[in-house]
Amino acid sequence: MGGGGEIPAPLRVVLDCDTANEVDDQFAIAHALGSPEGTLDVRGVVSVHNTTAHGPLSRDLYQEEAERVVGLCGRSRDVPCVPGAPHPLEDRRTPVESEGLEFLVEEARRGPLTIFATGPATDVASLLLAAPEVRENLRIVWLGGFGDRESYERHKMGGELNGRADIAAWRVLFEEPVGMLQVPGWSGPHGILVEASSYAEELRALGRPVADYLAQILVEWVSSYIGEIDPRGEKIVWDVSCVAAVADPGALRVEELAVPALDAAGAHDFSEGSRGRTVEAVTGLDPQRILASVRDALLRHPASPGA
Repeated sequence: MGGGGEIPAPLRVVLDCDTANEVDDQFAIAHALGSPEGTLDVRGVVSVHNTTAHGPLSRDLYQEEAERVVGLCGRSRDVPCVPGAPHPLEDRRTPVESEGLEFLVEEARRGPLTIFATGPATDVASLLLAAPEVRENLRIVWLGGFGDRESYERHKMGGELNGRADIAAWRVLFEEPVGMLQVPGWSGPHGILVEASSYAEELRALGRPVADYLAQILVEWVSSYIGEIDPRGEKIVWDVSCVAAVADPGALRVEELAVPALDAAGAHDFSEGSRGRTVEAVTGLDPQRILASVRDALLRHPASPGA
């Protein structure tokens, strides 16, 4: 009789999201929860603030949205939604206490844990500050920052929202020794671009309540910004790249890059003598392959509410 090796256990992951800041966190949650069986063991969804976008009550708004999406995926019973940091770090030494931080510490102490951080880095920075002993168990996949000097110079005036919403946390994440995959918005995730109306039709055709909801919020979000951000009615679905980086790593190109030095205002110094530690960073990806994996994930969700 032929004997195969042991089947690897699913990777333990937590999503740390500013859900409802835009709409791509919702796609990332549904993508992760619909990953192929045996791929990801989603332990929970933590909601982090984005006070830059939605003010002092942002965390509570995002918590409600996370609960809604997890429910539409039929996972309310086994995937807890936990409120994380309600505001940015006050400095680079003091964590922001929250139920979400306690949850992250507990999960990290149990063993290897990957955190998909698709918003401000407050919760993951707080974890590194509050429980430095768990760093060896962690891999943080953070969507934020700039991958190179050219991207920084081109986009710095508009800022990088996830980083700008908590610059102190951004600096902690870059400076503390922890396994990290940085997913800069440029270049890479910016290529996951969909035309809202036609993509919404594709989503509705899947016959899944969560896909219907994603179609609805995509069209609503783009409609509210037509003529202001992109008159063509297109949307970048940034955050699904974090899930793909772990669930389907062949869809992305990853290189080792030295992170730039950041000052208290978030200004970058890319000069050789000022660069910090080396981390893995996404430098390119296959948008169609990632969108196909999102479609497959959505089809794994219930075909009727509560199923």
